Amino acid sequence: MVVGIILAAGLSVRMGNFKQLLPLEGHTVVEHVVGQVQQCLKEIIVVLGHRADEVADVLKKTPVRCIFNRDYAMGMTSSVQCAIASAPHAGGYLICLGDQPGISGDVVDQVVAAVQAEGKGIVIPTYKEKRGHPVYINRSYAEEILALPVDKGLNTVTRGHPEDTLELPITSREILDDMDTPADYQRELERQAAIRGKLNG
Repeated sequence: MVVGIILAAGLSVRMGNFKQLLPLEGHTVVEHVVGQVQQCLKEIIVVLGHRADEVADVLKKTPVRCIFNRDYAMGMTSSVQCAIASAPHAGGYLICLGDQPGISGDVVDQVVAAVQAEGKGIVIPTYKEKRGHPVYINRSYAEEILALPVDKGLNTVTRGHPEDTLELPITSREILDDMDTPADYQRELERQAAIRGKLNG
């Protein structure tokens, strides 16, 4: 089973507002990300940290499991480790960013399909040869990830096994676009409004 991991523990320092709870098309950003991922995966873990109770509250009606990373201030690696430790039953993990609302369910489907078709332990979507998210990592790398010092990025693992890694070309540049600044948020508001406009004809 592929378990989705959504990282939503950060402090949002550059945004100036708590980005997980910013409004986006009638929901919050984190709800939007969950909605895309849950189209494809049965089990989703959301890693919380800063203002955890507020995020958990907006997600209480969604089919996700929220966990708290007490070391969230130490960075993203600690959140990935927290999630992996809480899901020993998983066959693999699809690591998604909680501030990447441009990711579609179709992209998630493509990554998961590539895992099943190619049999690689690490699958990373790329756009014009640049690596993005969501990233799949097989459970065989769990111990290596859990042993990482928190000041080391996950790319220590994702770049450390080229023989077992598939870089999957994706036609959507949204795999590169996380949301760190007010300008990024404005971009996402405009993108989602454009999608809504197309759907409404």
